[in-house]
Amino acid sequence: MKSKILSTALIGGFLITSQMAFATPSADTSNTESRVYAGLVFDLDGSDGFVPDLIVGFRSVRVKSNDNVEGADLSARASFGKNNKSVVFDSARLVYVGGERDVQGNIGVGYSNTHSSFLGTVAVQGAYSRLGTDFEFGKNKFEPYLEINTLDNPDKVGVAPN
Repeated sequence: MKSKILSTALIGGFLITSQMAFATPSADTSNTESRVYAGLVFDLDGSDGFVPDLIVGFRSVRVKSNDNVEGADLSARASFGKNNKSVVFDSARLVYVGGERDVQGNIGVGYSNTHSSFLGTVAVQGAYSRLGTDFEFGKNKFEPYLEINTLDNPDKVGVAPN
């Protein structure tokens, strides 16, 4: 009886091990990573004072095994305490995210409710930060910013998420 149980366990262990070998990721594998985030956005030109805006967003990116990243980011900003106003919806953006796991570029469009203007946006993003500028078409003006957020670099393919 013990020998039958032992042989069954050995055969089962071999089958499980052989199946795990076939489940190894190939060179073309990728993961899709979606994260909700929040942060503070500081205007670098000082035109609105140095009171930060609050940002909340959703980023979804596909990470390939060669560490290339592509995806999209949708975010909204709220201003508080600026121009003697309480909390108000400031702007929304939809951007393309592309690059490597450590550094991504952002390019996209949005709308500024505060300035009643469409905007274009470009940025460079790393772990927990983004440096960029918006171009407000209504004012014909660049608005540089620094964002500190909760977005870490995307996880490496084949590694368990944090």
